[in-house]
Amino acid sequence: MNKWRLSASVFLMTVAYSAAALADVHHFEVIGEAYGHTSEEAIDNALRVASTKCYQSWGRSSQEYTVLAEWVDPGTGYPYARVSVGCAVED
Repeated sequence: MNKWRLSASVFLMTVAYSAAALADVHHFEVIGEAYGHTSEEAIDNALRVASTKCYQSWGRSSQEYTVLAEWVDPGTGYPYARVSVGCAVED
């Protein structure tokens, strides 16, 4: 009888904890834009903006990013960057 109860409780715990493993994960791209004193600083600032947007939507940003555009703003003379960062949100 004890073996049966132990097996049943292990099975029920497995089912309960596996529900979390079956949660959906949604992947999308977040775009960040920012200025900087150098082009590297503009990219870093844009990455920070994109990562903050991802975290505010309860997501995790990936380490991979894509520089979509980079230019010098003629009005200010500072470099400007637009980057895309992957973001994953679990249901």
